[in-house]
Amino acid sequence: MRGVIALSLGVISLIFGSVIAAPGASGNANYRVKVPAELDRLDVRACFRRGGPMRLRPASSRASSRLRTLSADSGVDVRRLGDEILIRSELSDACVDYRIDLASVSEQGHWRRSSVRTHDAILVTPAVFLWLPVDLSTIELRFELPPGYAVSAPWERFDRGDVAHYRIDTDETRSNGKIALGRFDRYHLAVEDATIDVAVLRGEPPAESGKIRRWLEANIDAVSAVHGRFPVPRLQLLVVPLGAGDEPVPWGQVTRGGGDAVHLYVDQRQSESVFLDDWVLSHELSHLFHPPMNGDARWIYEGLASYYQYVARARTGMLTPRQAWAGLHSGFERGRRGGRPGRSLNDATENMHREQAYMQVYWSGAAIFLLADLQLRRDSGGAQSLDRVLADFHACCLPSDRLWRGDEFLHELDRLSGTRVFSRLAETYGDSDRFPDLNEAYRQLGLTIERARRLGFGGNPAGVALRDAIMGPP
Repeated sequence: MRGVIALSLGVISLIFGSVIAAPGASGNANYRVKVPAELDRLDVRACFRRGGPMRLRPASSRASSRLRTLSADSGVDVRRLGDEILIRSELSDACVDYRIDLASVSEQGHWRRSSVRTHDAILVTPAVFLWLPVDLSTIELRFELPPGYAVSAPWERFDRGDVAHYRIDTDETRSNGKIALGRFDRYHLAVEDATIDVAVLRGEPPAESGKIRRWLEANIDAVSAVHGRFPVPRLQLLVVPLGAGDEPVPWGQVTRGGGDAVHLYVDQRQSESVFLDDWVLSHELSHLFHPPMNGDARWIYEGLASYYQYVARARTGMLTPRQAWAGLHSGFERGRRGGRPGRSLNDATENMHREQAYMQVYWSGAAIFLLADLQLRRDSGGAQSLDRVLADFHACCLPSDRLWRGDEFLHELDRLSGTRVFSRLAETYGDSDRFPDLNEAYRQLGLTIERARRLGFGGNPAGVALRDAIMGPP
């Protein structure tokens, strides 16, 4: 695979000794999380280099409900008052210990929940076990694990000798990203300047490691081909075998803002060819082309990912160009049928889950990005494209730890392209209940709609050249 180097770590163990000294910067905090072999609890020791009173609050209500015990070292007074832990100490280093109960987390839990158990591992969001100082922005976190156990987290890892730990902003702990703890395979995929931390959990039957790796590498390679590099410098890629489902990836999700991560819940029994034909992984990885965005921008970020789930795979031969165009056309047809008179794209975006307006949102957005791509190429004589604008956005603005508004992202794309292509298309179609008009786009591409609304491919040389420019090798 182009530019992909596999660095196998196998099933690893991260063993830590006693808590390290607090960092030199005043106000930072150190957390050591002790994980038992039973994975039924987490014992947390938190140390702070500061005197005087402190208040800790749970990163979420889930942490509050799972708190079981609370104690402190001699000379430190600690007590719980509602949803706060109050600490009083005149010592320069104050340490408290608390236990988080995970015994009730079962394998029957839905994978979207904050905690779920799967075979020899447990998945938890950091909000489940972290009580945080209200006035500190940075913490250091490390895990103490039994031999043969591993940890996978969406944060950047720092080494001190043989000790691995994380330094994170407290805002990063409030995302819905997950940490995997337990027995599982973990390895790194290095793609040019990016590092992808892969964790493949155990399943019944076990996932075939070579098949999963080749599937991951093929899609990583495809997304890297869009503008010559992987979109983010670091990614946690979590694969959870479910052993059930009618498709290879019943559920996929990208999480942002607390370290970039992609979670894939797979039916490991499916064949390699079925995995390679599936669109979910390329879709989720394509979300890394944009920054973390507000929910009111769903048509933007889902549309962009839906467009590139075909473009990226065509670039490296996972799909033929004709298969990619046919796949896009099929999606556009679903989006056209999924609309409803009187419901604008902006309305569908706002109420997508409640009204099950997924097809209108995803594929209207994809059509708008096709229109933007074509207009950029036409107006610049081929010198400009959506690929190039996204590459410029990558250079200026990624990775990003803050949420962007939809209009803010589109205006930045306008600025980078020196146009108003993106904002004008949003103005045209955002308040419309009609699917974006693709008639002229299809004419430019030499595409026709034939019987039963199937896609036809004309031999117009200009159209063929434009189709190949979009879907052909980089």
